[in-house]
Amino acid sequence: MKQKQSSYPDISDILQRKAQGRREIAALSFGEKIDMLVLMRDRIAPLRDARESRREDRLPRRLNVRRADSE
Repeated sequence: MKQKQSSYPDISDILQRKAQGRREIAALSFGEKIDMLVLMRDRIAPLRDARESRREDRLPRRLNVRRADSE
């Protein structure tokens, strides 16, 4: 019985672009890298805020359940 040989797509172009991006970032000054981090932080702020809001909403319910169990 023959085994089916797996066929994978060619991703060499993706890997090449990633390497190029790493080189571009490495060539930036420290200040430019910090600016990139600030922009990324601003971009994900709504997601972070939503996650924190969900955590705060769940916290009181968990505490109430624990109190009811301990009584």
